[in-house]
Amino acid sequence: MINTTGVLENIEDMKKTDILAKHGNEIKYYSTDKESYYYFRIPDKSVKGGAYRRKKTTREKIESALCEYYLNKEKEQLKSLQDDNMTLEQLFYEFMEHKKEKVSVGTIRRMVYDWKRYYQIKPEFINKPYKDITPIDVDDFLNNIVNTTEIKDKAFCNMCGILKQTFGYAVSARYISANENPYRVEVNKKNIIRTRKKSSKEEVYNEHEKQLLFDELNRRLQNNPTNTNILAIMLEFELGTRRGEILAIKNSDVQNGKIHIHRQVIVDCDISTISNPKLTGWHAVEYTKSDAGDRYIPLTQKAQEYIKQIQEINKKTGECYQDFLFVQNGYLVNPNKLYNLLRDICKRCINIPLKGTHRIRKTWISTLASQDIPLSVVSKISGHADEKTTMKYYVFNTNSEEETKKSILSALGDNTTSSNEELKNVTNRDNNIILFPNNKKAENPCYKRTFH
Repeated sequence: MINTTGVLENIEDMKKTDILAKHGNEIKYYSTDKESYYYFRIPDKSVKGGAYRRKKTTREKIESALCEYYLNKEKEQLKSLQDDNMTLEQLFYEFMEHKKEKVSVGTIRRMVYDWKRYYQIKPEFINKPYKDITPIDVDDFLNNIVNTTEIKDKAFCNMCGILKQTFGYAVSARYISANENPYRVEVNKKNIIRTRKKSSKEEVYNEHEKQLLFDELNRRLQNNPTNTNILAIMLEFELGTRRGEILAIKNSDVQNGKIHIHRQVIVDCDISTISNPKLTGWHAVEYTKSDAGDRYIPLTQKAQEYIKQIQEINKKTGECYQDFLFVQNGYLVNPNKLYNLLRDICKRCINIPLKGTHRIRKTWISTLASQDIPLSVVSKISGHADEKTTMKYYVFNTNSEEETKKSILSALGDNTTSSNEELKNVTNRDNNIILFPNNKKAENPCYKRTFH
């Protein structure tokens, strides 16, 4: 067995011996009637004379200080050399290590996914020393992406954000100056696919689809009356919450005909190896997606009945976990189970295209907006930070095509059908109507003009 500690100490002693042999003559001795000390000078352009004295009272202490100074200087030079040769990929993962303490694991997971999708396929770019990357290199990389990949504007923005933040980290770490930052975006934006608002048919459930969906939900509930996941989907149509929010509801959140939404279920992710994040589970946290997510939602009669039914099922089956409403096998319900259940139901109902749980939320919000409820109220009860988000991404038409057509014609004053019906009814009653002659009123002779 080799004593590695002794080996390292011997190496350290040899380095100190070499330093003293090479720089020992830099040590000087100063003595007056008032004081005496050993010293050596350390270069520093910020002080007068371009250097300052490092002082010690004994020769042994000053030699130790001299060795420490040159050993640290050697480490800095080695680090500087490594920094100069550090590739963009190495810089990115160093940045991720720094960032993981400040953001959610979901953010890290998404950024690493985007890195692998857009950057890792360009080894000639990411394996280049980041200090050698020029603005032209950035231009070529980004233009190659938009010219060879069908990328939407949101995905492009996220992809560029990785490069922007990575070089921003290099500036903050003082690896490069702000003037040396090569990041910029100069691409042919016509090649980027603009994100347009999707059609209502894709984003919300109309009344006919809801009926088909609930018929299948009720059928499954009859076959499996203790499956609270089915009731979670039914309740979602009454609350319009996010999937993680509804699964984090506790019995104590239901009070006085209202429900308090103030927590959510999030996924757990192992990011000990940044380059390969792994999902490990999920847990509830005492906050929502944003501060605006902390809200109260009034409960409909149906919502109260669903909640009561869920509570009775939990009591009957003995399911219990920290007062949560949705529990399975003594723990929180897996968020993916709701999506998978809804997907299977949509497949069974042939006439319903696959729409995830978030589409239920959009249906709920669109229904509120269609009832002339002020947008500010809809936005607040939905847990959105601003009304623009609600209007731009969540308000859709929940009517079928035929219902929409009738509404448009009616709004434009096209009452042809009703007018024909009225005309037909009048015609059938013609025999019962007594018409009086329209007699002309006699003229007043006093005002009759006389000609001579």
